[in-house]
Amino acid sequence: MGRMWDAKLDPSSVLASKKDEFAELQARCEAQSHELTSSYAKIASLENAIRELRLEFTAFRDNADGLVRAHEQRHQCETLCAQGRISDATRLFLEILNNTSNSVKVNKVITGWLPEFAHKCIPILEELSNTAMESHRYHEAAEHFSTILSLNPVDRVDILIKRSEARVSAGLWEDALCDADEVVMLDPSSHHGYERRHAALHVGKQYTEAVDAFHMMLARLEESPHAHIREIRDQHMDVTAAIQEAIEETVADMPRVLIDTATGRLCDKTQQMAAFKNLLIYDELRSSMTTSLMLDHPRILREVKEFYSYVMLSHRWEKHGEPRYQTVQDISVYELQISSPTNKLQTFCKVSGALGFHWAWSDTCCIDTNNLVVLNESLVAMFTCSRSRVASRREWNKRGWTYQEYVPAETVQFYTGDRKPYLGLDIFNHKESPIIVAEMEQASQVSAMELAALQPGLNRVREKLFLASRRQTTLAEDTAYSLLGIFNAAIPIRYGEGKSVAVGRLLEHILTGSGDVTVLAWTGPVRDYNSCLPPDLTVYNQLVPLHIPEPIDDSEMTDIVTAMQSSLPEPDLTSVVHLYHRLSELSLPSLNSSRLRLPGLAFPVTRVVELNSEHNLRVYHMTVTALGEVEIKTTDDLLMVNRLLLFHPWTSTLLDQDFSGNGDRAVWLDDTIRALRLVARLRQRFGALLLTQVSRVQYRRVATDSLIVAQIHDDTPFTDLIKAIATVDVQ
Repeated sequence: MGRMWDAKLDPSSVLASKKDEFAELQARCEAQSHELTSSYAKIASLENAIRELRLEFTAFRDNADGLVRAHEQRHQCETLCAQGRISDATRLFLEILNNTSNSVKVNKVITGWLPEFAHKCIPILEELSNTAMESHRYHEAAEHFSTILSLNPVDRVDILIKRSEARVSAGLWEDALCDADEVVMLDPSSHHGYERRHAALHVGKQYTEAVDAFHMMLARLEESPHAHIREIRDQHMDVTAAIQEAIEETVADMPRVLIDTATGRLCDKTQQMAAFKNLLIYDELRSSMTTSLMLDHPRILREVKEFYSYVMLSHRWEKHGEPRYQTVQDISVYELQISSPTNKLQTFCKVSGALGFHWAWSDTCCIDTNNLVVLNESLVAMFTCSRSRVASRREWNKRGWTYQEYVPAETVQFYTGDRKPYLGLDIFNHKESPIIVAEMEQASQVSAMELAALQPGLNRVREKLFLASRRQTTLAEDTAYSLLGIFNAAIPIRYGEGKSVAVGRLLEHILTGSGDVTVLAWTGPVRDYNSCLPPDLTVYNQLVPLHIPEPIDDSEMTDIVTAMQSSLPEPDLTSVVHLYHRLSELSLPSLNSSRLRLPGLAFPVTRVVELNSEHNLRVYHMTVTALGEVEIKTTDDLLMVNRLLLFHPWTSTLLDQDFSGNGDRAVWLDDTIRALRLVARLRQRFGALLLTQVSRVQYRRVATDSLIVAQIHDDTPFTDLIKAIATVDVQ
């Protein structure tokens, strides 16, 4: 039954009693809860202890396994090393080094072995690296150097330098640059890092930065406290000066003004020289040659000359509208108003640029004709400058100027009037076309090989005059002026002086400079400049002039000399030798202010008989000392003139040292043999010059319509020939 309410009980006391019971009950609960919590903590602690024991056991087991494995791998490393398989050994060693736990590394045996083995491997790897470098196996060498760096070498900088070199050689310039930068960071005062940095940047074609690195290297060398390091500085050089010298040397031989084929602008020599310095090859050359041993002058000159190769336009001027220097001076040729002449010039420049040439030259706009100094210089230099490639139209066969433009050119391209390749030829050099070669030889009557051998100067005079004899020019004086470059003749340009004077001044320069008497071997009318010089070059239409005695072959010469040796008395042999020496001592002919001093043999005319006249020509028979009867045809009245001479000026061509064309040939000949050979040649037919005396010491050549053929008689005393030796002044 339920508790009955006792009214007698005090409620407050009952409440107090209940509170005490509750408090007691709560205390018991808290005590039990504390005991339970303590038990849980003990359980957790016990669980943690168990986990730690498990971890320690696992670590112990792993360490034990790792230690065993490390010892096994150590044994494998030593075995591989002993077998010479150092690459495999170091690869396994690095695996041990990277994968073995710290606890194993603490093991005294392993800890001591690691640096010991690394120390043993490094020199072996270095030797392998050096061998690979010497054998040009650069990738392999770089790998070996990388392995060494992984072994923490003592001299890390040295290995980085070597690896950078290997990587550069392997073409890994960016990796090589990283090595170089690390060297600079580790040893900023050393020149080695900048040296390797320069090499890497150069291979990477970062030439501007490479040159900067090179200059930094030089600065470090100069700042070094060690004398032997500073001495290395003297072995290095800045190649800029050598390049500049090559540029100046090349541009000096070029025309004053050229057309830039890219821009169409005229460029003077200052602008031409500056243009090369804007090229990548300029920086590449500056970067590539850093020591006196590396300086490659031929390559520098080759690169410079290749850049400055230019194309010359060989053409006939049109009557109107050719662009002149003043017209193009301040604008591009591509901006000129359209016309036939400007289209020709523009097409020429575009074709030249398409062929890969930076420069072009045209006589229309590249010569300031208002400046006589520039004009004269351009005409003289034209033949030399034409050694560059030339683009030409076909109309060169009969034109005077195109002769010296075409002949020396290394490369020629012919174009027709409508600017298309001649005959549709698609080869780069039309000079290599058999068709062109055949046309050239037919037009010039000289072989292509002989034409190619012509050089500017005063050699092979007669050949050059022969080639020029068939050429025509619009202006009369250009007959001579168009040959200034061929003969390298710096004579003043004087338009208006007339053809005969211009030709006379040119021939005066040639004769005085060369002494080549074949200049005098011609027939025809004379003019006022000098009677021995022709008024025109058309008289040189024979490659081998008939005036000069024909050569005698060796076998015939031997027979003649042998016969004379056996038949001539001793006094005559003495006279023969004297004759030879007298003629060999004569000066070469010279011409100054239109006055000719001409050495040779002079034979007086003793009798003149006029036979008849033929079309205004008078025919004479003359009796001449030592020559006998000679026939002459001339328009002059020889019965009214003063003393006449037939003159033999070709004696210098008959002497052995000149006649043979080989200075060594006469060395083995004694004086008597050489003298007798001269006599044999003197007794041949020759073309004589007819001279008339105009004053006590002056003569003048008489114009003849045909060759005066004469021959010294075999019975002429040698003493008479000696007396005939003379030097005459001819006006």
